[in-house]
Amino acid sequence: MITPRLAAGLALSLALGCAAEGPDFAPDDLRSPGFAGGFAPAHAPYGGFGGAAHCAPSRTPVILLHGNTESAADWLRSDSKGGPSVPAQLYAAGYRKCEVFAVTWLPLAGRSVEQAHFHDPAIADQVAGFVADVRAYTGAAQVDVVGHSMGVTVGLHALDRGTLWPQVRRFVALAGALRGLDECLAVGAANPLVPACGAQSVLDPDVFGFYPAFNPRMEAGGFRDQPARHPSVAFASILAGASDEILCPGSCSSALFDAAPNVRAQLDVGVGLPGKGDHDDTSGVGHFRVRRDTGLVQVNLLATDCTGSACCRGYAGRCVE
Repeated sequence: MITPRLAAGLALSLALGCAAEGPDFAPDDLRSPGFAGGFAPAHAPYGGFGGAAHCAPSRTPVILLHGNTESAADWLRSDSKGGPSVPAQLYAAGYRKCEVFAVTWLPLAGRSVEQAHFHDPAIADQVAGFVADVRAYTGAAQVDVVGHSMGVTVGLHALDRGTLWPQVRRFVALAGALRGLDECLAVGAANPLVPACGAQSVLDPDVFGFYPAFNPRMEAGGFRDQPARHPSVAFASILAGASDEILCPGSCSSALFDAAPNVRAQLDVGVGLPGKGDHDDTSGVGHFRVRRDTGLVQVNLLATDCTGSACCRGYAGRCVE
């Protein structure tokens, strides 16, 4: 029987994107620089970053979406060896600060409660609105979206709900649970203690968690099949495969899109068996270093027309299709 205490314990390990901060990072070390250069988005009540004075955008702008329990500032983490963050890698590749944006989609209050966060219309509408804010500021017809962990499915939900796919050029998924989490089966499809693991609500189809059944977005024809439904968008994924301490052991393949001609690459960079709670800082490449350490791969996917393992160019670790 799933007791309240057991359910809460399961949630702490199941909720996508959760982990305690690692030893190389203190919360006060990482503050979002905020919005600048006249960029004042109407759909960023919890903050983010992007924009710059005297800066004329010329590239397709990039929008970064963080995972569960995190914020836009987490994109500013250095890689695991102390090297440049993902935004810094983009800037080094020629992107300007008026072309790279991130939004915090979780409020500070309750942000650390992993099991409490699920997909709902308010989050989807906020992210969809931020896409509109970025397009208005930059004048761009399209954006590129990079999501990590729960930010992957939050992004897909927002683009669906806002019917924004014609406004998207590329979508890069980093360790997302496109097929749900099999461990949620032990918690139940409608456990009020663990809404992160819920199935689709019978009252509102835009309310759902990561339960892998009774949940159309997590089943065949759902998020994993987005490339087939949007052939003009280039999709890619970067995952930790069997080394993902959040998705594994039951859902190691959850980060994969179903095959389609417009899926340019699905790259496994996983190494070792990182432990839950260490933010991948003590061992291997798992759920969090997929984001932190692959800045060069993300640049390749956004700034070049690479396909397959050619998108690993410049990455020193394991990177296989």
